[in-house]
Amino acid sequence: MVRESIEHPALRVGIIGGRGQFGRWAESVCRDNGYEVVISDLGTGPSNRDLVRESTIVFVSVPIGVTATVLEEIEDVLKPHHLLVDFTSVKSHIFPILSRLRCEILSLHPMFAPSLSTDKGQTCVVCRIRAGNQGSRVETLLERRGINLVSMGVEEHDRSMAIIQGLTHFQSIAAAHCMSRLGFVAGKSLEISSPVYRLRIAMIGRILAQDPRLYAEIQIFNPFVKDVLHTLSESSRSLENLVTAKDVDGFIAEFKVAADAFGDFTQWAKEESDRLMSLMSERSSTEVKG
Repeated sequence: MVRESIEHPALRVGIIGGRGQFGRWAESVCRDNGYEVVISDLGTGPSNRDLVRESTIVFVSVPIGVTATVLEEIEDVLKPHHLLVDFTSVKSHIFPILSRLRCEILSLHPMFAPSLSTDKGQTCVVCRIRAGNQGSRVETLLERRGINLVSMGVEEHDRSMAIIQGLTHFQSIAAAHCMSRLGFVAGKSLEISSPVYRLRIAMIGRILAQDPRLYAEIQIFNPFVKDVLHTLSESSRSLENLVTAKDVDGFIAEFKVAADAFGDFTQWAKEESDRLMSLMSERSSTEVKG
């Protein structure tokens, strides 16, 4: 009898969507720990159903909008000995399907881009829908890479992501959309930019450099984003009215309400942003000298 271990497991891993960024990342994680890996993707590899039949641990790494379709496609092929792992950044819409599967289920949301030079020190949200020994094995693989695992329920996850991703992404895209309508040239503005602006515009540009479908689906498939954006609209309108009325005292009062809500976090944020802006300034100085 072959003894299974993290380093040399007698298990095969299947990755649906193995040619995508996180699919390739999952393949790297598994191969680095001695797992045999088989992948399927559009136009390559076995069918998704055959991949499941050939595997014990099955990763699903596909766009948010097609995750439910893929899960329904393989639902009747998944057996109690399987572990299903998804990377979907919105989970409420697939939870009914996950709940009726007969296998172990570990729903992950890596809070980092696989394009980073290292995943050590990064965070991954873990929703243990029905996790057992196989799920623990995957969690151990991630922990050994230095990834910080944070456990959350599905609804808590999506409510949090409606702000962490939905709100912040929307604001960045809206700002870029506004700049384009105003004819504002972001690149040229760096000539007269402050450190705060340089950091902010870099984050906006980073989002615009990535897959627009991902950002659209985060907004549309998360059921809690709509209410968040409605509240954002109300806040924006309230502040706009104060600006229109030239109400300095009113604006200051609302500013203080927001600052009080953040509490001591503002001091940490100031120190952290100072550190980041110093790093950016050092890099810019080096580039100029070079």
